[in-house]
Amino acid sequence: MKNRLFILFFLLVICSAVSVAQEQNPASQADVIRDCARADWNKAAGLDGVYDCSPQFSTPVPKGYEAVYVSHYGRHGSRYAYTEKTYTTIVNMLSEAAGEDNLTPFGDDLLKRLQPFWDDVCYRVGDLTPLGWEQHQYIAETMVRSFPSAFGKGSKVDACSSSSVRSIVSMSSFCAAVARFAPKAELYEHQGIMDIQATRPNMGRNPFKYLGPDYPFPYPESSEDFFYRRMPQYKAVLARMFKKPDAALGQVNAYDAFFYLYMLVAGINSLPEEHKLDVSGILTPDEFAILWETDNYERFREYLPYRTSCFSIIDDMIAKADSCLASGGRGAHLRFGHDHVLMSLLMDMVVNDFGGIPQNADDLILNFNTMYSPMAANIQIVFFAPKKKNLGPVLVKILLNGVEASIGDLKPESGPYYIWEDVKAFLEARKCLFVNRGQRIS
Repeated sequence: MKNRLFILFFLLVICSAVSVAQEQNPASQADVIRDCARADWNKAAGLDGVYDCSPQFSTPVPKGYEAVYVSHYGRHGSRYAYTEKTYTTIVNMLSEAAGEDNLTPFGDDLLKRLQPFWDDVCYRVGDLTPLGWEQHQYIAETMVRSFPSAFGKGSKVDACSSSSVRSIVSMSSFCAAVARFAPKAELYEHQGIMDIQATRPNMGRNPFKYLGPDYPFPYPESSEDFFYRRMPQYKAVLARMFKKPDAALGQVNAYDAFFYLYMLVAGINSLPEEHKLDVSGILTPDEFAILWETDNYERFREYLPYRTSCFSIIDDMIAKADSCLASGGRGAHLRFGHDHVLMSLLMDMVVNDFGGIPQNADDLILNFNTMYSPMAANIQIVFFAPKKKNLGPVLVKILLNGVEASIGDLKPESGPYYIWEDVKAFLEARKCLFVNRGQRIS
């Protein structure tokens, strides 16, 4: 017995030491994330990852409280690639190489599989897949079953979407499930230019877009330079398909070729079985993980300027939540859009330490990580009110993909439950950093 206790004590000391070491050494934490990418193909798929529909732990609601309202922003579900270049770039390279006798046996076999694959999906680019529909059905059912007190008789559920068809269909799927599992709730879906501030405010043609100070990209490396530094062995990947890798590239930039190759491989699991392509052998787990990190760097560069415009969603969340709470109403506001909006929201709200900018670009994955934004990714702010009026402050819980999350450096009232007024004050203070009040594009 004493030996067992000693061993247990020894292990606790070691675990504690490792935890302290990781806090003091960001590089080691980044390596843990990289190991995760190497070990889990779906994690390394990043923005093209498939949503995790497994049950998640939920901390019991504080005594005397019940859920009354949910504020939600969700990315569209699984889709075919959003640009045809994801498919045609490698198809064209292989086809041209075939005419020049520049294909390896593996490359020849890949072309024979890719060409009919492209013929099958060429008119489906950007479309929601059946899996994307199913993901939103699951998320909606989980929301209603988890917080039934918010979706009873008299509750109102309002849903809006960006103009993207895959977002609109995702909204329809979600709302169909809400109607099935909360039949007494009043449900309304809509889409239009007046919804843009709540769904896709970073859109270039948004007449209401918030303006803010210019924050330059913090790292000297371009995405292309980051790729060449992190993946100097890229020609070895090409050599699997082409006898002469340099000749195969032709006028195609190597960074661009691998950008689309990564998305091709990453997005396969979102497709229906009859359209899936065997992508084994193209990339090793190490190479796929490197390409994920390269894509993560590029997305950070692309999404960083969206922080300002996306604060309009936070304003929308605050205004509608306060209105519902003041009226004693129940229900939800649902918003449907895109990964670049969701990731910007995570930075604005500092969810799970998002929003920080490490000094070293190789540590970026500690504060900006596309693994958090798979297909159908969502953030929910769940509001809990005391069952007896005026017996306590309104509390909120932040859920990221169904998992309880933290927000900034705020201290929760209990477990993952924060005082709503504290969260609101925190978000207002964050807004002051990025938005010039009263200024919009005219």
